Amino acid sequence: MRVILPETINEITLGTFQKYYNLLQREELPKLEFNKRKIEIFTKLKRDQVENIKHSDYKDIITQIDKALETDITFEPTFKIKDVEFGFIPNLDKCSIGEYADMKKYDVGVNTLHNLMAILFRPVTKKDSFNNYSIMSYKGTEKYANIMKQMPLSKVNASLVFFWNLARELSNYTQKYMVVEQVKVK
Repeated sequence: MRVILPETINEITLGTFQKYYNLLQREELPKLEFNKRKIEIFTKLKRDQVENIKHSDYKDIITQIDKALETDITFEPTFKIKDVEFGFIPNLDKCSIGEYADMKKYDVGVNTLHNLMAILFRPVTKKDSFNNYSIMSYKGTEKYANIMKQMPLSKVNASLVFFWNLARELSNYTQKYMVVEQVKVK
């Protein structure tokens, strides 16, 4: 039996991670059962195939999956699913009311991340030689949400880290501004 394992987080899809996240919520599962299901999720093997894995390979498979989940990420604004290139919203200052409302609606809940990613990443419609690009205008998440389940988890995590860093910077600037204003008042 040949088992294909993810080597990096880039080889894990959002949909696969969502299944794994739901497994993580099952605290009642004994460790062996949890790990069997984990192998099923990340290798797409059937239960009877997982049962036939040699014990000596079992630990290596679990270690490799964990290693792939922990690989570092870098933010890259574009990626491809099949033949379609998707790009991150080029200018967040120009978000529409619909985009903003849907971002608030879906937030960062793991089970709705595919909807959030369908807002943040849309098909690239135009690209120049400097890698500047335009994306399709926003028309809701219905068309691309399920497709986003196929996007690499590395792109999901990198976009969330991007927002986390942005929020942290805004908080720092706000605190600095408050200190300056308090000094002015005194």
